[in-house]
Amino acid sequence: MHKALSLLIALTVTPAIANSYSNSEKRTLQAAVSSALHSAEITRYYQQCKEQPEDDSASVVITDKDQARLLALLQQKIHSQNITQLLAADPRTTQNATNKLIKPANCDDLKGIQALLDSYEVALFALDLALPLEKPLGQKIYTAKSRSNAEQNDIQQLIARSHAIALVSVVDKQQLTAVQQANYLHPDYTSRYVFKVQHGWRGNISQYLGMHIYVDDKNIDKTTKQWLIFLDKNGHFITTVPGYKAGDHMKKLQQAEWRYDVHGNLHRN
Repeated sequence: MHKALSLLIALTVTPAIANSYSNSEKRTLQAAVSSALHSAEITRYYQQCKEQPEDDSASVVITDKDQARLLALLQQKIHSQNITQLLAADPRTTQNATNKLIKPANCDDLKGIQALLDSYEVALFALDLALPLEKPLGQKIYTAKSRSNAEQNDIQQLIARSHAIALVSVVDKQQLTAVQQANYLHPDYTSRYVFKVQHGWRGNISQYLGMHIYVDDKNIDKTTKQWLIFLDKNGHFITTVPGYKAGDHMKKLQQAEWRYDVHGNLHRN
């Protein structure tokens, strides 16, 4: 228990899974994390500030007297007594609880230790009232990781079956000359807005092309202005991903393989 706080350094690299929980489950996690951190701080205080028996057989080392109650509540509410797993489940929750933790200034700070003990009692009370997690903590983590792995595999397969991939922006087709519109757009294309290709991967495509959706002037302000598009060998859309959702796709694609300059010339990177 007393080593729990030392784990915080590593928590920033642990994926947060808070989005896989309901609001009530998040409150349960918050109460559990807060209680565990209070217990760790109380244990640290007693070990550093209270004289411990020299003869290990003479007495039990002074520590958190409510530790048994905490572990029982953790088993009941999150179906696990694994403190390390609990603190790593959602780094943001753990960090927020750490920032709010009341710590004695020194071993002589009696008001500080009393405030810590009082706050711990409040945290345990909140945990006692909290609803149990629907599934064990470890199972939630596994489910979130499995979902993430499946999403990464889907992205990889999407890239593999695409003939061309491009990052595009939405522009007014009136920026194009009549000749460009005739060359780039289908005669039946009626929307005022088109895609302008910035750069891409795999096979190259023309600098301008019609959008996958019809957008009129009334809805243009509500429309995402940047997209990542995936095309088959016939130039048809396989799928399109709004730019704000394309972070994982861009990581897989890495550096662009070709681009258009401001004059409309195609360059290979």
